[in-house]
Amino acid sequence: MSLLKALPSKARMAEVRKLSAQIFGETWNPTNVRNGNKILRQPLRGPELLAYYGNNDAMPTFKDFKRWFPELDLIDPREAERVRMVIDRKKRNKGAPKKKKS
Repeated sequence: MSLLKALPSKARMAEVRKLSAQIFGETWNPTNVRNGNKILRQPLRGPELLAYYGNNDAMPTFKDFKRWFPELDLIDPREAERVRMVIDRKKRNKGAPKKKKS
């Protein structure tokens, strides 16, 4: 009996690989077609990114102070400058165009 007859056929080996993939929860891709499986298997990165940048709500903003202390009539200098620039641009006809009336 020769050695070649003792080896299993290619079809039989393909069946074994397919069964092994099913048993171990792997994907069966006999033609090696590209798919996104490698990316989909990776853990999600969202929690890591959030932990790196931290909680953005931890630092109070100017709006928070304005809401907490309405009796102070606080004026945001950045917002006042922005409004002044918008008014200046409109005077020079550089503002946003008027909206269409239907």
